[in-house]
Amino acid sequence: MTRWITVTLAVVLAAAVFLAREAGFGSETTTWDAARASAWAAFVLLWAAVFTGIGVSLRYHPGIEGRVPALELHRVAGSLGLAYTVAHAGALVLDPYIGFAPWDALVPLTAPYRPVAVAAGVIAAWLLAAVVLSTWLAGLIPRTVWQRLHRFGYAAFALGLAPGVAAGSDTEHWVTHVVYTASVGSLLGAAYLRFLARDWVAAHRARHVPRQHMQ
Repeated sequence: MTRWITVTLAVVLAAAVFLAREAGFGSETTTWDAARASAWAAFVLLWAAVFTGIGVSLRYHPGIEGRVPALELHRVAGSLGLAYTVAHAGALVLDPYIGFAPWDALVPLTAPYRPVAVAAGVIAAWLLAAVVLSTWLAGLIPRTVWQRLHRFGYAAFALGLAPGVAAGSDTEHWVTHVVYTASVGSLLGAAYLRFLARDWVAAHRARHVPRQHMQ
């Protein structure tokens, strides 16, 4: 279901930006505003996908009923993040002022505007696509391959942050600083629990397992 929602949403968002530009709806910066809005949505959804993914891997909640909501949020957030990433790329290509060609949104280091920062975003988009595709094909590919592809999510988030910091037009606002700091800090803390404090998490989880799950 999420794969069709992702494809449909990406097409609808890109089509809405195109139609708005062709119809002269809004201001002269409609496509740029759409690019900014979709970039923010993609970034927040990518953070949510990585954060909930770490939460699922920690297995803090005992029983399947405790993991299902987080797992579903993880899957949906990743898929929607990819949809908004596609919409972001489409809005940049449609923007008449920045001068992006379609391949600039697909091939690193070809963009005319801050190519290094944009290249990081392009690579992040491809990595996110690989992660989401591996989720869609989870039952068809070996688990080891799925796990390795899923690790790309960390790199996708880190690289996705780069164009926001180095090329984003909202970087000077204090709200942006708060969002970036909170998102990076929360993921670093979660990653610490996931990779460096696994014994402590396991011991803490064991102390809080309800009696019925121990039987």
